[in-house]
Amino acid sequence: MTPQPSSPPIPPRGADPRAALAGALESLAALAAKADADAYAHGLAYGFHSPLGAHFRHCIDHVDALLNGIASGEICYDRRERGTEIERDRTAGLAAAADRAALVRAIGDAMLDSSITVHALVTPTAPEVAFDSTVAREVLYVLHHTVHHTALMSAQATNMGVQPDPRAGRAPATIAHDDKR
Repeated sequence: MTPQPSSPPIPPRGADPRAALAGALESLAALAAKADADAYAHGLAYGFHSPLGAHFRHCIDHVDALLNGIASGEICYDRRERGTEIERDRTAGLAAAADRAALVRAIGDAMLDSSITVHALVTPTAPEVAFDSTVAREVLYVLHHTVHHTALMSAQATNMGVQPDPRAGRAPATIAHDDKR
């Protein structure tokens, strides 16, 4: 009898990277919803070169690259369109975040262990390189990328008079550490 391939392990409750990424998108959206439409699209705080909407769009672009990559087998986070409606219109951004959170939650258990090729620019002057990864690893990357940009947006929003959730933009490991104190 030929052994059947085992299914990838289902992450323990609370450790599902899909749920974590969807939650990070919801946290990102909650922060953006606190800023007025003008601050979202145009507001700059000292030391920042992009408004909140640009960071928001950048995060959605990474989720889109992940989702499109799952369908095609190849991801490139560097190929993205700038200046989109998501960047300029907070309502469009909030709708996109809700949509992407639902799509991320719908990634199947078996898909997490699937191989995927990631293309990336390592320097601006060299050609793209390709490397092997898994969908689960890329979900985790996009999670941490989203948390990082939420932290940047939280600092910028604070400088513009918007009060973010104190846990917004904090890494899971930092929150776990702080909760143990």
